[in-house]
Amino acid sequence: MFKKLQKHVGEALEFSSDILDSGPRITIMGRSEVMVEYFQEVIQFSDEEIALKTHVGKIVIRGKDFVLTTVLQTEIHIKGSLLQLSFEEEV
Repeated sequence: MFKKLQKHVGEALEFSSDILDSGPRITIMGRSEVMVEYFQEVIQFSDEEIALKTHVGKIVIRGKDFVLTTVLQTEIHIKGSLLQLSFEEEV
């Protein structure tokens, strides 16, 4: 019942389904900027790799010269040269 109520409230407020399902939202601007919303924690960070834990698994972003421009509780902005983005399921 809660899931059904959550869906109807989300539709009324025009929330997207990824927010309601607690999944991450990833926005990529070219190959130089990435924004990830709705993650749980930063697992690893270096200038060449960033790993984020989400409700649906792990996101790994690889590249060069990464700089964190914004870090909020559930949102992170990364600038640098993006080479690879991958998803790993939690085991």
